[in-house]
Amino acid sequence: MNRIEQALRRRMELVPFSLLVVVLLISMAFSANFRDLAYLLRTSNRYMELSLTALTMTFIITAGMIDLSVPAVMSCSATITAILFHGGLPMGWALICGLLVGATCGAVNGLLVAYARLPAMIVTIGTMNAFRGISQIFIGDRSLGKFPDWFNRVDNITVFRIFGAQVSITVVFFLLCVISAYLILHRTSFGRQIFAIGANEQAAIHSGVNTRRIKFSLFVMSGFLSAIAGLLTMSRLLLVQYSMALNSEIDVVIMVLLGGADINGGRGSILGTFIAVILVIILKTSLIVANVTADAQMFVMGIILLISIIIPNISSLVQDMKDK
Repeated sequence: MNRIEQALRRRMELVPFSLLVVVLLISMAFSANFRDLAYLLRTSNRYMELSLTALTMTFIITAGMIDLSVPAVMSCSATITAILFHGGLPMGWALICGLLVGATCGAVNGLLVAYARLPAMIVTIGTMNAFRGISQIFIGDRSLGKFPDWFNRVDNITVFRIFGAQVSITVVFFLLCVISAYLILHRTSFGRQIFAIGANEQAAIHSGVNTRRIKFSLFVMSGFLSAIAGLLTMSRLLLVQYSMALNSEIDVVIMVLLGGADINGGRGSILGTFIAVILVIILKTSLIVANVTADAQMFVMGIILLISIIIPNISSLVQDMKDK
């Protein structure tokens, strides 16, 4: 049993990959659409924005923190961009301002967590409501749209085709971000420091790691990428509402934890997160095709998350039961 646990811990991607195969086979059996690569790629477009934020969330959770304000930053950045554009600012400059808003939101989180030493969960719950509130104050229940044609539906832009299926620019951008995130987390000293902070922050400090600077940087990165995700969502939906990506922070966390990250820090995998993203996309799509209600979908996602956490730790759980 210990050997099984050690193998699972060494290859944390094994659990989400196994679940992905099972879910895909079941989905293919129920609907022929899941045998169509073009259908899967078209479906994935609506999930690419949240999938982007799962990459920086992997960094943050690996470092032993969490950022629940991600969807609210998406909404806030998109809202400010739309307001500036309708106020007369050229769309290009409005987009730059939206990205700066996202980075600023991340900096606020970083200052409170890294330098004020407040718990990340409490801080980001507070800022989640604050950033969402900013959006609601500015636009209320209204929708802002009528953006330039070159900005609308960028997710429909095809970069290349594979086996006759169109691969959109958002999918390509996500894949490039996956590669970049993998190299940063698993192939650089910065990534090694992230793992060190998550495993034992005090030991990392004694080793000369500037934990405050790294934590601050992670939240700024999260805010910036969340802003990009918000602007892409705004382009796909052709409008902005304060409720953009509402309650989707749990989906982002599930993607990361399904990928093998430890909620306590010290363990994480970009490859695992990537596999988990595909798993969540196929699972959610299959549930929608099956006309499963939103409440039932939440139940299924919760079960999948529990399974992904229990399997790598099954040996420890059995040993704890024996000790009792």
